[in-house]
Amino acid sequence: MDLYVVFPKDPPGEWLGIPGVRAVSAEELSSIEGKLVLVVGDCQLAERWRVACLTEEEAEEFLREFRAFPSGR
Repeated sequence: MDLYVVFPKDPPGEWLGIPGVRAVSAEELSSIEGKLVLVVGDCQLAERWRVACLTEEEAEEFLREFRAFPSGR
């Protein structure tokens, strides 16, 4: 299952091309049903969708940790 990281606008380039992660803008995601979703920078949207919300700073830290995690999970 891929992790969808949703940004209010276009996702930052450093989020693109990461295996297992789909970085998308909020308008690109038509449905969250059956998806693992994190919203970055729009906690009202996250609350409406009942998913986790990260600040941009938290998302940057998450990305650093995610990239440090050994592949081959």
